[in-house]
Amino acid sequence: MITVRKSEERNHTEKKEQKSWMTFDSENKADVLQKGFGVLKILNEEILSPGSGFILHTKQNLIIITYVLDGVVIYKGPLAEPDFMEAKDFHQVNVSPDTKQYAFNVSQSEDAHIFQCGFAIKEPDSSAPAIPLKEVGIKKLFTHAERQGVLRLIASLDGKDASLPIDQDVQMYSTYIHKGNHVIHELGAGRTSWLHVVKGQIRLNNLYLQTGDGAGFSDERSVSFTAEKPSEILLFDLCGKIPEELKTILTSKSKIADLVEVPA
Repeated sequence: MITVRKSEERNHTEKKEQKSWMTFDSENKADVLQKGFGVLKILNEEILSPGSGFILHTKQNLIIITYVLDGVVIYKGPLAEPDFMEAKDFHQVNVSPDTKQYAFNVSQSEDAHIFQCGFAIKEPDSSAPAIPLKEVGIKKLFTHAERQGVLRLIASLDGKDASLPIDQDVQMYSTYIHKGNHVIHELGAGRTSWLHVVKGQIRLNNLYLQTGDGAGFSDERSVSFTAEKPSEILLFDLCGKIPEELKTILTSKSKIADLVEVPA
């Protein structure tokens, strides 16, 4: 099953100093994806005006990966020291509900464009003693060249291939692809996936997905798409299945199934 969330279905708020798009709206009970897609709980896009910032609150323990698409920001989270992040940087930190995250655009002339991805932290062994949440921040630069034409692993449970190590069985990928490039990512048994078009346009089966669009994959063997124009993609390979009751709701929602078909 493939679930599509069009860009215009995201919760969009706009202020003088900040523009925000939330793929999953945790405050909207009418949103069938209010609680995210499996362990992927947050996928927010933010554009910060020069000299402005924002605060992110969470309601559960989360792994937050911040991706700076454009600009320069200072990130201040639960850790004592702030992190300075530039374009192409990915930053990972664990946060809890009693902490706040701040992101500030340090430029006085240019916007900063960032994405924040939040994952539920892996459930601890109930028989083991409780371990305090480790608020460890790690930052890595993944260049355009490293991501050109390939799915570059950005984050994973074991930190393989020099990716960010995170406390969840998730693989996060990023890629830049040219028009005509075809990408296939195999999914293991019991895995789901979410794809987000950062910019560009791709063809997914017989559908177009454009800048800001996303798609969730459940009970699929692979994620397969072709670039209709130069595109940047984020892809999340997620542990755990989607609850059957959510599948039922998703398949019955006509607005989610109202997709843009590729012309014959």
